[in-house]
Amino acid sequence: MKYYKELLTIGIPAYNEEKYIRKTIESCIDQAGCVIVSDNASTDDTQKICEELAQKYSNLIYVRQEKNIGGAENFNFVLRQTKTKYFMWMGGHDYLDDGYTKHMLHILENSDAAGCYPVSRAIDIDDVEIGIFDSWYADNLVSDSPTKRVYTLIAHLHEVSALFGIYHTKLAQKYPMKVMLGNDHIFVCNMAREGRMIYSPRSIYNWRQTKIDFSDAQHVEAWQKSLGNGEKKIEPSRREMQQDQITILKKAGFRGYGFFSKLRLIRKARKKLRKRFGD
Repeated sequence: MKYYKELLTIGIPAYNEEKYIRKTIESCIDQAGCVIVSDNASTDDTQKICEELAQKYSNLIYVRQEKNIGGAENFNFVLRQTKTKYFMWMGGHDYLDDGYTKHMLHILENSDAAGCYPVSRAIDIDDVEIGIFDSWYADNLVSDSPTKRVYTLIAHLHEVSALFGIYHTKLAQKYPMKVMLGNDHIFVCNMAREGRMIYSPRSIYNWRQTKIDFSDAQHVEAWQKSLGNGEKKIEPSRREMQQDQITILKKAGFRGYGFFSKLRLIRKARKKLRKRFGD
């Protein structure tokens, strides 16, 4: 299993994570051949902590951006730096249970899957468990039909912990994050179109819900900031996200579906997206 971990790079895009970044890094440093932290010009002690840990761990690469390049581009930066066979993103305030990558890498090295994704344990800012997100639709994501896999995500995916799964690097690099709401949905839909996605129930991702107490107004403010502080960008971004998912579904091929059954599925997918995200 030591060999397996050398096949993996964990990319951590971080911004002002002084409270959590040490635990984040130390939870994954022995689970991958390379860990890359891209500090998006933090204004707290994130830099100090990361530089200290980079001196301690030879497989930790710390990069500080000269200016804030935006969240999506920071995700893309760590992905572009990756040279290993496999890659995964990790939030700068999250942490991994022991054995997280071992189980998924074993699955990937012994299958033809595009990726492998975890159980997600939602935690609050004090590490208290909020709940477990279980992938009850996992069987559909190992279907031989790309259409079935993509539609399953469109119809049922709410929390996107699959973003923090492990994927073949060359596949992931084909689909950099766009500056848009729901870019995580787009990424995992593209991965499902590329190949099967296998659920690893023994891999636990601790996903910190730092905005759980946000009001609606605070969520809108955060969305605006992620889109460049444009008040009028939220609704167009949502529409773009929905259209991108439909486009991915259309490109998924017809395996397992006739022409007209595929058309009906696309119409059904549009309704699902409108119901969840609005027109």
